[in-house]
Amino acid sequence: MSPTRLIVSALLVTLVAPGAFAAPPPRRPRVDREAMREAMDAGATDEGHFSSSASYSNYLQSRLLHHAGDHRGAVDALRLALATDDGHPLLLTRLGEEYARLGDLDKAERELRRAVDRSPAYYPAHVLLGRVLLEAGRFTRARMHLRRAVALKPREPEAYLVLAQLHLEAGAPDEAVKVVESLAVALPGEASGYRRLGLALAERGDATRAERLLTEASTRDPGDVEVLAALAKLYEDSGRPTEAEDALARALQRDPDSQEVLLAAGRAALKAGSAVRARAYFDRLLSLSTEPETAVRVAFSYLAARQPSAAAQVLDQARAAGQDEPRLAYYSGLVHERMRRFPEAAAAFGGVPESSDVFSDARLRRARSLSLAGEHPRALALLRAALQAEPEDPEVRTQYARALERGGAPARAEAVLKEGLAGKPSAALYDALAATLHRQGRGAEALALLREVVARAPRDEELLYVLGAAHERQGDVDGALARMRAVLEVDPDHAAALNFLGYLLAQAGRDLDEAERKVLRALELRPETGAYLDSLGWVYFRRGEYLRAVEALERASSLSPDEPVILEHLGDAYQRASRSGDAAGAWRRALEVLALDPESAEPPGQRAVLERKLKALPTRASGR
Repeated sequence: MSPTRLIVSALLVTLVAPGAFAAPPPRRPRVDREAMREAMDAGATDEGHFSSSASYSNYLQSRLLHHAGDHRGAVDALRLALATDDGHPLLLTRLGEEYARLGDLDKAERELRRAVDRSPAYYPAHVLLGRVLLEAGRFTRARMHLRRAVALKPREPEAYLVLAQLHLEAGAPDEAVKVVESLAVALPGEASGYRRLGLALAERGDATRAERLLTEASTRDPGDVEVLAALAKLYEDSGRPTEAEDALARALQRDPDSQEVLLAAGRAALKAGSAVRARAYFDRLLSLSTEPETAVRVAFSYLAARQPSAAAQVLDQARAAGQDEPRLAYYSGLVHERMRRFPEAAAAFGGVPESSDVFSDARLRRARSLSLAGEHPRALALLRAALQAEPEDPEVRTQYARALERGGAPARAEAVLKEGLAGKPSAALYDALAATLHRQGRGAEALALLREVVARAPRDEELLYVLGAAHERQGDVDGALARMRAVLEVDPDHAAALNFLGYLLAQAGRDLDEAERKVLRALELRPETGAYLDSLGWVYFRRGEYLRAVEALERASSLSPDEPVILEHLGDAYQRASRSGDAAGAWRRALEVLALDPESAEPPGQRAVLERKLKALPTRASGR
C-alpha cells in the first residue's frame, strides 16, 4: 500500500474507532484542510495499483536492481512489468528514470511522454520529463511540463526547485528567484527553495542574490549548518570577517563537531585579527581528527594569515604525535624554509622517505637548506646522489654548482655547469653559469658567452631572456631593455619578460605609462603573482601615486611575505604616504630576513641601504 493510502486509511480508522461518536473534547484540534485535500487527491491516484501480481513482482525486482546500480537490469524488469500492465504511469515514469540514468535521454523522454499522455495529471512524470528536457537543453518544453507539475501540486517543492534550476541554467536568475518566492508563498516557512538557489548562486559567484536568499533560508531554518557556512563564506569574501565568524559560531551551536565549520571559523577569526579565537577553533578541530590532512589544512590557514610560526608549530606537533605521513614532513620543511630556518627545514625534509612521491624535491630542498646553513659536506653528498639519480635535471645541477660555490669551490661549480651544458644545453644552465661568473667578477665574460649562444639561436625566447637578465646584472639597463623587447617580439605574452621590462622602466623612471601597461598585462597572464604586484607598486611609487603604491605592495607582500625587495619597496611607499611607523616595521622585517638569508639581498648592498633608511627616520618611528 502506498504511503498516501496509508494516510487516508489511518484517517478513516480514526473516524470509526470506538468512542468516535462520544462527546467531543473541550477543544477540537485545528484541521489543515489544504493538507487533507492533497492527501485525498494523492490517495485517489492509481500509483499503488497494479493489474497483476506478476507486474508488481517485476516492479519490486526493478527497484532492487535500481538500488544496486544495475539500471540496465532495472529496464528489463520494468519492461516485463509493463507487458502485463501497459500504460501504468508509475512504471513508465520509472522506466524513463532508468533510461535517464543510463544517459539515453531520447528513450527517457519517449517513455515519460507516454506516461503524461496516458495520465495527464500524473505529477511525477511531468517533473521527471522536465528534468530530462532540461538536461537535453530544451528549456521551453521543460518549462511547460514543470509549470504543469506546479499547477497539479502547488504545495510540492520538487517542481519549483527544478523550474528554478531551469531558469538559472537559462541565464535568468531573477526568474529563478521568482519561482522560489512562489514556493515560499505556497508553503509558508519552507526554506528549501531559498536554500537550494542561494547555494547555487553562491557557487556561481552571484554574491548579492546568494546572500539575500541564504539569509532568508537561515531565517526560516536557523539551524541549517550548510547555509550558515555558505553565508560565512560570502561575508568573508566581501571583507566582513566578524559577520563570517558570527555565522559560523551559530553553525557550531547546532553542530559543534563539524570539522569544516571549525576550520572556516578559525580562518574567519584570523581574518578578524583574533589569533586567540582562531587557536581555540583549530585546537578543537585538531582534537577531533588525527588525519594528517587536517593538520596540513590548519597549517595552510595560518600561512594564508601570514603566521608561519604557528603553521610550523601545527605541523611539527602532528609529526611529534606520530602521524606517519610524508606530506607532514615535507610541508613542515617548506614552512621552515620560507621562514629561513634552514637547519629546521633540513631536519624536516630529512623525514620524507625515499618511497614518497615528493622525495626527490625534498632531497633537493634539504641539500639547499643544509648548504645555506653552512653544512657544506652534507649538502654536497646529497646533491651528488641527486645528480647521479637525475643527471639531466638542470635544477639539480644548478643547485649542486651553487652549493659548491658556497663551499668555496667556484671553479668546480663552473666546471659542473659547463659539463651539463656540454651534455644537454638549457637556458636555465646558461643563466646559472652567467650568474656564477658575475659573482666572481667576470660579468663581461658571461655576456660574451651568452651573446655567442644567442647568435646561434636568435629567436630562442628563453636564451634572450637570460641575456637580458645578464645585462641588468651588469648595470646595462639599455641592453636589458633591448633584450626584453626582443623576447616580446618572439612571444608577446611572455609574462616574465613583460614584468621585467615594466620594472626596468620604472626603476629608470622612463615611460611609466608603458611600464604600467606591461606589468598589468603580465598580471593578466599570471594573476596574483607577488613579484608582478611589486613591479606594479613600484610603477605607482615612481609616478608619485603613493596610496596606490601602498595598496599594490601590501598585496604583493601578502602573496610573497618576507621578500626583502618587496618589504623595502613597501617601506618606501609607507614613508611617502606619511606612515613612518609602518615604514620602519617593513624595513626592520627586511633586515631580519637578510640576517637569516644574506643571499636574498637585491642588490647585494641592500642591507646597508636599509640601515641608512632606518637611521634617517625620526627617532620615534625607527624605534631607536
